[in-house]
Amino acid sequence: MISNYIRSIESEYEKMSRHWLDLHANICVCVTAIAFLLEVILFFVLDSMDMVSTTAPIYIRRYVVVPTGLNLLILLIIWLVRKKYPKRLTLRAYTVSLGLVGICFIVFTIHSIFPSLYFLFAIPLLFSGIYGNYVLTSVTAACTFAARIIGDIVINWDSATVLVWEYGYDWVDFALSLMVLAGFYLSCMIMIYFEQEKRNATVKKETERIQFRQGMIIDQLTSLYNRTALNDVLTDVERADAGMICAMIKAEHLLEINDRSGHLAGDEYLRKVSSILRSVCDQHLAFRYSGDKFCVLFTGISQEEARSLCRRVCKESAKIMENGSTERAATVSYGLAILREGQSPESLLLAADEDLERKRAAQ
Repeated sequence: MISNYIRSIESEYEKMSRHWLDLHANICVCVTAIAFLLEVILFFVLDSMDMVSTTAPIYIRRYVVVPTGLNLLILLIIWLVRKKYPKRLTLRAYTVSLGLVGICFIVFTIHSIFPSLYFLFAIPLLFSGIYGNYVLTSVTAACTFAARIIGDIVINWDSATVLVWEYGYDWVDFALSLMVLAGFYLSCMIMIYFEQEKRNATVKKETERIQFRQGMIIDQLTSLYNRTALNDVLTDVERADAGMICAMIKAEHLLEINDRSGHLAGDEYLRKVSSILRSVCDQHLAFRYSGDKFCVLFTGISQEEARSLCRRVCKESAKIMENGSTERAATVSYGLAILREGQSPESLLLAADEDLERKRAAQ
């Protein structure tokens, strides 16, 4: 039960990551579209103010066609990876995160005349932190630092831009921008750490709750579900459960075994019957109903299939020998009842118990 719960938690986190991955990819598309629109609008604004220092075709080629084409290429790569590897969540997360770094790099490099644009690199850093992956965030951070440095030292796309190694460039401003990005990176790592700690604490508390609850609904002797668990299950039974089959199973001769060999032998006898129940009815819910009675709830099978499983329980139980050397084989009896539409769960148990007593009386 606990392992199933942990798997369900991991599945929910994976669903959240997939949802964020889709949103992350859509953000890349939006950034590309916004950058294209701003470039076009900026051209008309500058042209109306007679501030375009080159011809219109050159401006459009340098500041609209080329950057938009490169951004579209990045989007194509993201789309191809998502299409070819739909189940490889980590690979897709890396592709989208680094793709957004590339888009921000293109926008920054083309307009590096505006130093404040280096804040663009904080966007892919923050978005990568949502995945909660230290390595992914660190790789994204390394790429943003590299993109920031290359954009200021190597590439001079805008003729009005002064590179860092050229005379007059403010080295202090450049260093401070790297420190700001480093601060964003550290913030992301701290955020990931505390999110994982919160997640682990939640899982731990819920696991403890399940363990406590499990101790309340598990019979300590047989390790089957107890009467409390049976009542909980029957409380949840609705009309949709019509067709569920209840088997009432009685381990005969328990009193005789207790009288002849003691209660420890009787306990061992019940444990062996319970083990057979778990083995034969492993796809269904088995409960210890009372001292020597057990209950199994069958779903998704016919009445004849349920009867066949009960016969197997009887056959296997007949091999049980008291302390391994009893003079007589153990006997197990059973009764069946099927839940009809509109029937109460309590009457279902009563019908199965009555069928059990009828069969015992006829033996």
